Amino acid sequence: MSSREPLLQLDAAGKAYRRYASPGHRLGDLFGFLPPSKRPVAFEALAPLTLDLQRGEALGVVGLNGAGKSTLLQLLAGTLQPSTGRVTCRGRVSALLELGSGFNPDFTGRENIYLNAATLGLSRTEIDAKLDQIIAFSELQAFIDQPVKTYSSGMFVRLAFSIATCVVPDVLIIDEALSVGDGAFARKSFDRVMEIKKAGAAIVFCSHTLFHVEVFCDRALWLHQGRAQAIGPTKVVLGAYQAFLDDLARGPSPEALAEEGSAEPRTATARLIASRFELNGIALSMLDQAHQHGTVHETAFRSDDALRLSAEVTFQATRDEPSPRVAVVLSTEAGRILGSHLMPAFEPAVPQDSNSKAITQTTVRFEGEPLPLNHGLYRLGVYLLCERGQHVIEWVDPVASFRVDHTGPEQGYLRMYGKWLPNRTDQS
Repeated sequence: MSSREPLLQLDAAGKAYRRYASPGHRLGDLFGFLPPSKRPVAFEALAPLTLDLQRGEALGVVGLNGAGKSTLLQLLAGTLQPSTGRVTCRGRVSALLELGSGFNPDFTGRENIYLNAATLGLSRTEIDAKLDQIIAFSELQAFIDQPVKTYSSGMFVRLAFSIATCVVPDVLIIDEALSVGDGAFARKSFDRVMEIKKAGAAIVFCSHTLFHVEVFCDRALWLHQGRAQAIGPTKVVLGAYQAFLDDLARGPSPEALAEEGSAEPRTATARLIASRFELNGIALSMLDQAHQHGTVHETAFRSDDALRLSAEVTFQATRDEPSPRVAVVLSTEAGRILGSHLMPAFEPAVPQDSNSKAITQTTVRFEGEPLPLNHGLYRLGVYLLCERGQHVIEWVDPVASFRVDHTGPEQGYLRMYGKWLPNRTDQS
């Protein structure tokens, strides 16, 4: 295989299904006696799509529910065959679609390793060689010989992720599971995926969390109703997609809602793990008034108010890992990021006699400058990221939502402050 040859190619590949009015019509079509008036209607889950992915490149896939993302991933993974065109994957393909979907609940963790790894194409000898590595990465040494039906959901996905990433594939397909588990394991799983990317694998990553797509992917593909709306540099495609979400948030017509089909969440899912990240307080204040987290949701401000944001966050880390960083994010109601502020990297003071697993607790406070917002609905989020500011460990978004009122003719999200100078007429 040439190093310049794409690891992944789609040549006008698409997927269509037949829709039947009843099971009897399906049977009639199978045996060829269905009248023309009862012929099935074709449903195009994914219109013909052409793209290629090079070694070491990551492609993000975004879109509403029902846009065709899962169909695309299944075509790439080989669990679906295209109705038209061709899909070419060169080398070993590993897919993180539904972690643990192939597990037998009555088998032990060790037995499921052999079962699941075999579906990835590993021989018995290869699994034997990697068994200890898989168990060690999952951190389930004490439970590996217990039936997986006794595992918690966190243990379940840890084992599944460890198996799926036990080899460095040529093509890695990820559906939302960029990191699994919590705390240190979430960081470790993210680092494993980054290692696979650096090793030269082509990665396809599908997610509703646009922040992850932006920091992780080189290019992005936006699908809508089974058709590619845009493909190109990540920032460009996500900008177009966020503008589309903004239009939806402004209130689509009933006809547009019916056309969309299933409803799509317009805000990121709030996630908070108290053992690692504690949001002590967030406040929006103007003049002498302060609106604390919990009551700010129904608050309306005027665009000429001196609106400021303050946040206090406590997070934990161990001495043997880099200290995380906190970011505050201002977005539109639909999720278009208007601005963010990431705290600088630092190392908290740790007593010298502390052991490597000693937990340090750090509290930081953010004091924002006045926000020059125009009329609209806005939301605030707080994120805990790794020391590089790339991997999102935990987040709460939205932590607060608010409205800004303005009756002037100015357009856009931000007001441009300034002054017009008197007209000057030059005399000849």
